[in-house]
Amino acid sequence: MKLAVLGCGYVGLVSGTCLAALGHHVVAVDVDASRVKSLSEGHVPIYEPGLSELIQAEVKNGRLRFTTDAESAIKDSQTIFIAVGTPPSPAGGADLSMLFAAAETVAKAANGPKTLVIKSTVPPGTGSKVVDRVKNAPHRIEVVNNPEFLREGTAIQDFMQPDRIVFGANTNAGLDVLREIYQPLIDRGFAIFSMNRQSAELTKFAANAMLAMRISFVNELSLLAQSMGADIESVRIGIGTDKRIGPGFLKAGVGYGGSCFPKDVAALVHELKQIGVEPFLFAGVEKVNTRQKEWFAKRVINAVKDVPNAQVAVWGLAFKSDTDDMREAPSIDIIKQLAAAGLKIKAYDPQGTANAKKLLPPQVQYCASVAECTTGADAVAIITDWPEFITQDWAAIAKLMRGKHVFDGRNCLASGKVAAVGLHYYAVGRPEVTAGAGRQGSIGVVSAG
Repeated sequence: MKLAVLGCGYVGLVSGTCLAALGHHVVAVDVDASRVKSLSEGHVPIYEPGLSELIQAEVKNGRLRFTTDAESAIKDSQTIFIAVGTPPSPAGGADLSMLFAAAETVAKAANGPKTLVIKSTVPPGTGSKVVDRVKNAPHRIEVVNNPEFLREGTAIQDFMQPDRIVFGANTNAGLDVLREIYQPLIDRGFAIFSMNRQSAELTKFAANAMLAMRISFVNELSLLAQSMGADIESVRIGIGTDKRIGPGFLKAGVGYGGSCFPKDVAALVHELKQIGVEPFLFAGVEKVNTRQKEWFAKRVINAVKDVPNAQVAVWGLAFKSDTDDMREAPSIDIIKQLAAAGLKIKAYDPQGTANAKKLLPPQVQYCASVAECTTGADAVAIITDWPEFITQDWAAIAKLMRGKHVFDGRNCLASGKVAAVGLHYYAVGRPEVTAGAGRQGSIGVVSAG
């Protein structure tokens, strides 16, 4: 099938490329001419494992191309995916202006019946608003919803081996088009769930809000564990092995970030207020997330407050490992708080530095390696759990540091290894391990270390 994808951001790039890999002919459209030129030459503007190689392969075999000519792409395609941004609006909801503009472009350019697939994350009821905007097109525009459930760092796998695929359509004709597009995955046995547009739209928001809620749940519980000598890692195993609960997204840390959870929880808060319902639960999820970042920063500040010209080495800037995405990353608020306290900050991230420079205070010094970042540090603060941080030689790290404080904001380190070389280990919701108290190889609990 001939498909067009409007928007070459994260969702559009991954979705368009994977649709091409399923055998469709895809034209990906973006208004940014330099981005289109770069993509056509095989240069990918985002970091996502495997994406660059897959784009290059699909461009080479002729199933994927990039253009700024939306009108031509729409005319040449049977189905058009909209994957433009829906950022937070000043009022607290989602800014749908780019989505509506894209839909109107489809309506004007349509040279025959078309199916318009909303891939962007949108509030419930948006599909009906899109229908209103395309109803006067010279040809019928069928509007359907196909939410994405892509995790940064594993997006290609998530698309090609999904837990489920959700179809949101209010007519059988719309469902038939979606089934045809995804037939290669249906044939492989992946689950398809069909529902109306509004339900599909709400499903996406509900999934993200549930995951954010679990993170805030365990983070709030971690504060209680910290105060009473309990170990949140043991607790999460104790509850996560209950089949009614499950282990996913119960890892205590510095809070959630990224392009989805913060925006979607905020949008749900807004939508509930719009219908006169006080969003006690979702507003609480937001507040817990904000407090968790503040709490972590305060611990670091308190540890070095009496040290002259104190220096903190921040390991990790991106909101999670295996991405360069800095949108709503916990590191932003944490580093701003450290800077406001007058601390000298050196930072290192394997992929996120370029994007971080646009968002962080100017006094942050960016480093090219863990060693450079850590040299002379009074404290290390781990904010992103990149694999290279977990496998560090802690004896070598201790020699580089001036102080002895290590703050594990992701509960990803072997506490015994850190403490055994003379460093003081602080985790989230776990007992502190004082310098020299650990032993090489000890992990504290059976789960993580």
